[in-house]
Amino acid sequence: MNMKVFKVSTLTASALAAVAVVAVMVSCDGGSAGGAPKGKTQFNPEDERHMTSYAIGRDAGRIIREKEADIDINIVLMALREAVDSLPGKIPDSAVSAINRRVTREATERQRQRRIALEASNMAASQAFMEQNKSVQGVVTTESGLQYIMITEGTGEKPKITDNVKLHVHGTLPDGTVFESTLDGEPVFYPLAGVLKAWTEALLLTKAGGKIKIFVAPELAYGRRGHRTPMALIGPYLVLTYEIELVEIIK
Repeated sequence: MNMKVFKVSTLTASALAAVAVVAVMVSCDGGSAGGAPKGKTQFNPEDERHMTSYAIGRDAGRIIREKEADIDINIVLMALREAVDSLPGKIPDSAVSAINRRVTREATERQRQRRIALEASNMAASQAFMEQNKSVQGVVTTESGLQYIMITEGTGEKPKITDNVKLHVHGTLPDGTVFESTLDGEPVFYPLAGVLKAWTEALLLTKAGGKIKIFVAPELAYGRRGHRTPMALIGPYLVLTYEIELVEIIK
């Protein structure tokens, strides 16, 4: 059997059981879980048992990948077989628990260090962008630090904070990733006082029918915590760019 080394880590009891099901089903010499036949198991998407096993295996594999510890996959499979077949372990359960705790601590620390580095990098890039952007022709910087360009001057009146508004919105991250957009659908309805503060500030400057482009510094948006939308993940300390069309003011 060829040896292959993976980045992996300890799993919870439920995840180990999940991997065990799949490992036994696809192992070379059969096994005890459901009486899988000898030889490589052929995946059949019409078989409910196969579908369930595959889904469990994919989920367990994701957990393995994200933990990022060095392991020998063949030793993992050996231990899984032992657990499934209720065989005695080669090391005491207390040692297993201790190793699992250590691997989890190490994984958590690696993730923490990566997060710190990402936050520092994003913050520096955002500060540099906002500083450079404020000197771009047509960009106006408000007292709050919001930067904007009025793309289209509207012909109607400006909204009041108590108004409701219909908007088309298109939001992008610094790398161009779209995290929010209504351009392929109908405009959205919001109470002006209930949107992101940067939106409120920008829309109070915009006449009905107008379109404004805003550059929102992290402290005026989602800051350190970031945010997840249905379209994308907004990381920590990112500048957000929105183009907002004020379609209609509703009193």
